[in-house]
Amino acid sequence: MMKKFARNLLVSALGLACFAAIAADKVVLYSSNNVDTLNIIKDTFEEKYPDINISVVRAGSGSLMQRIKAEAQNPMGDIFWSGGLSTINQYTEFQEPYKNKNSEVVDPKFKDPNHHWLGTNTHVAILMVNTKQLPQGVAIPKTWKELADPKWKGLVISPDPARSGTAYSTLYGLREVVGPEVYRNIVKNLVIAGTSAGAFEGPARGEFPVGITMEYAASEYKEGGLPNIEIVYPAEGTMTMPEGMFIIKNAKNMDAAKKLYDFLSSKEAQETLFAHTFRRSLRSDVDPSKYSQLPKLDTIKIHDVDPKASGDRRNEFLKEFNEIRSEVK
Repeated sequence: MMKKFARNLLVSALGLACFAAIAADKVVLYSSNNVDTLNIIKDTFEEKYPDINISVVRAGSGSLMQRIKAEAQNPMGDIFWSGGLSTINQYTEFQEPYKNKNSEVVDPKFKDPNHHWLGTNTHVAILMVNTKQLPQGVAIPKTWKELADPKWKGLVISPDPARSGTAYSTLYGLREVVGPEVYRNIVKNLVIAGTSAGAFEGPARGEFPVGITMEYAASEYKEGGLPNIEIVYPAEGTMTMPEGMFIIKNAKNMDAAKKLYDFLSSKEAQETLFAHTFRRSLRSDVDPSKYSQLPKLDTIKIHDVDPKASGDRRNEFLKEFNEIRSEVK
């Protein structure tokens, strides 16, 4: 009886040891990225590191930041990827400093000087035009200012800046580019979508001739076989929304987190992501023309938005936006 008990105890101990080993070979990824993007990373990473499993917790960036803050004494996540740099820079106290060789090919303005976070990719605001839906005699708009003309009323769709971080950054920058009066007239002409997706799905389905949206979303349709879709980079300059990642402070799976951090910032991973999702890399050695018809970032006129100022003025900006929209008849 004692021998049987000892044998069962040994089996139980071995089982617990195996369970602990399995639990250690994982990394918990907090991410706001879409499912397709996450599946690409999960598949390619786990193929490279078959002994490590990525467990994904997907939610909005704001929600995940609050979760990381709430879990500070007992972190349940290991790494966050990806969110706006202006947002993640506000949470450095919850980030584990880590420097890797990949940071050397990222512009200093896209990485934390103390190595708390690293920029990975950027979105570019564009006009997505469905040429078949343009009114007769109306040309493709080449500037933001053109959209202030009354003829565009009800023909341009944009996400709600109160619900979409990218829409907020775009419209905030737009106001700086064209000035308050022209901006006011543009906003009066807009149709506001309930979701970010509405601003690119609308033109793709032929419901609107123009959408104010992100380059990557329009590219999926244009290069996916819709010949009537055109991408316009407004001549006055457009806005970018750089994003980044960080390792959560005191992460339980620190070694695995560093491997995933290294992988996410690698040329291999970022070229793979661009080839499948058109996510522009912040690495200087990733050339988009190798995989698409998109121009290099340094050939696009960019208007830089001060992330701190845009964050500080958020309530004021949204109040003005709502006041303008209330005037629309």
